[in-house]
Amino acid sequence: MREGRHRVLVVEDHADSRELLAEFLEALGYEVDVAANGLEALERLRGAPCPTVMLLDLMMPVMSGWELMRHVREDPVLRSMAVVVVSGAGESQSLPEGILGAVPKPVDLNALRAYLKAATRRS
Repeated sequence: MREGRHRVLVVEDHADSRELLAEFLEALGYEVDVAANGLEALERLRGAPCPTVMLLDLMMPVMSGWELMRHVREDPVLRSMAVVVVSGAGESQSLPEGILGAVPKPVDLNALRAYLKAATRRS
């Protein structure tokens, strides 16, 4: 079953996790962009059409997910984008404002798919 041609940005510093998430999303029919840290993600977000949803790790080098969310929420174009945290940090700490939901690592693919469906219904 294909989910449609919505765009998802995967922001994850671990290459294997980034690749596995991208493959899963592509198999569902999503267009996928990837970024290895928050700064790379911010550059992609400012230089391309806004994705429907961003999957965001919080603990990354260069620019953390926390810092990226501060920039996203300050930008009038980006602030309406759905964000799902995919991080081990999301369980023990409060999440940044504006998060649709959180999927702890290791990732429950069914839970992630449910958040993606919710995000694409909003758009």
